[in-house]
Amino acid sequence: MSYFENPKDFSEPQVARRVNINSGLAIIVTLALMGLGMIFRSSILNATVLYEDEENGIRGQIPLNWLLDENQQDYVFRVENPNARPFKTLIQVSLLTVGPDANPRSVIDLLVVQGPNRLPGYHVQSVSETSLGEDDAVEIQYSFVQSDPNPFLQSVPVVVQGVDLVVLRGNQAVILTYRDAAENFDDNRPYFDRFLQTVEY
Repeated sequence: MSYFENPKDFSEPQVARRVNINSGLAIIVTLALMGLGMIFRSSILNATVLYEDEENGIRGQIPLNWLLDENQQDYVFRVENPNARPFKTLIQVSLLTVGPDANPRSVIDLLVVQGPNRLPGYHVQSVSETSLGEDDAVEIQYSFVQSDPNPFLQSVPVVVQGVDLVVLRGNQAVILTYRDAAENFDDNRPYFDRFLQTVEY
């Protein structure tokens, strides 16, 4: 019997059933591949590496592939996302020597006084008491304007939003900083929150 002698092999219900099965399988495979892609992308974005400064007693997980800057007088270390626009997302740790009667709020007050001299258009948005692990802390949120220091490069100034979280360690204040362009601040805040979960000082 030839292939064309049995018309039942080509009945419309059977063809429709096969088409539906194949379409369903294609949709399932597509969704599975998209899910795997999202998981893979998330694992890359959330990948971290251990940072450790034995001299200053600071360690924690920082984002992988961000640019690390150390050995500066103003801070222990700073990491920036080189791919972020229009402002490189920043996480920074600084140490400040304080007196025996200091508390996190007094350090915040000092940062508020110094802010306009360090950051153009500095504006305090909020100050709140919080904690970091078992330690009392004070958090200040602020904004400032970032302009390109090169006068030959004409660019639109960027409004930057920042957070300084202050905790005390003996006669030192540990200042944990996060800054980003205002429009990206909330989206990228999890990078800073993950760092806070792992930081040791």
